Amino acid sequence: MASEPIPINRLARQAAGPDATQTAARIMLGRAVRDLRVQAKLTQVDVASKIHVSNSTISRLEDGKGKPEQRTLDGVMTFFKVGPQQRAELQAALVRAQEPEWFQHRYTDCAPGWFQRLLGLESMAISLQGYDARLVTGLLQTKEYAGAVIRTGLHLAEWGSDEERLRVELRLERQERVFGQPHPPHCIFYMDESVLRRRVDTDDVMLAQMQHLRAMADRPYITIRFVLLDRLIAGNAGTMHGSMTHLQFGRGGLPDLVYAEFYEDAKYYSRPDDPCIDDVTAGQSKPGPAKASDYERFLQLLLRIGGEACASPVESRIMIDDAIKRFSR
Repeated sequence: MASEPIPINRLARQAAGPDATQTAARIMLGRAVRDLRVQAKLTQVDVASKIHVSNSTISRLEDGKGKPEQRTLDGVMTFFKVGPQQRAELQAALVRAQEPEWFQHRYTDCAPGWFQRLLGLESMAISLQGYDARLVTGLLQTKEYAGAVIRTGLHLAEWGSDEERLRVELRLERQERVFGQPHPPHCIFYMDESVLRRRVDTDDVMLAQMQHLRAMADRPYITIRFVLLDRLIAGNAGTMHGSMTHLQFGRGGLPDLVYAEFYEDAKYYSRPDDPCIDDVTAGQSKPGPAKASDYERFLQLLLRIGGEACASPVESRIMIDDAIKRFSR
């Protein structure tokens, strides 16, 4: 069975618009500066020297890392003789790039550094295609299911704590920011068949979670499919790490990326010819270059999962209905 087509012709969301995220604005600003430099056939060292800043300042600006400074952008725009329209666009992106991200202040301590870039980008995507091996994907979890999952990672003394409450709230707000938009991304969620049976809490909690999955599967922009346990691809090493997501941002938008989550770590991969989103891992101050095939490898794995290992959307709805009956007894 072929995998569902992924929309690629939809225009990107505005990275400097009122609903843009700080993360997206920083990446788009850096990409624009890099394009100006490349068109002029200059190196980062050349530009840094001309506008009297350090090489690392230009590097971080182009990589979308850290808070960009007004004087640096002014120097870039003056040096490259940027016209009024593009100057206004870059200035708007800078303003948004300097503002706090939605999860900062209240949820910063609940979101590890390697996860924050995903939080800042997924609501900007026009398409999300992901796989989760062990649990219901976080974007589809109910409050009670999420609470049970989060408690398993806390010390017993922390149960019912502010940390637990904030982590659950973060997960729910994340869902609202992705699905509560006027035009949500087209989402395809692949989950291992075992999540329909893996009990994380009481029958009532599991029943409510299965009913929620069934309701979400009826939304026109959401497709849910289960990876069957007897399919060979389900045992592939690449599917055993935890989860992975392919984010597409549309024509004229951010570079598409693959997010691969491991145990207490994650990596981001972009196309080899687009370095705007580097391979980022926890605990690395200067990430090394990703292998040229990593983006394609994870993308092909997702395509194989959808094409070779999954029940159809209709069959998957029936599987959810069976789970609802099982937890209703």
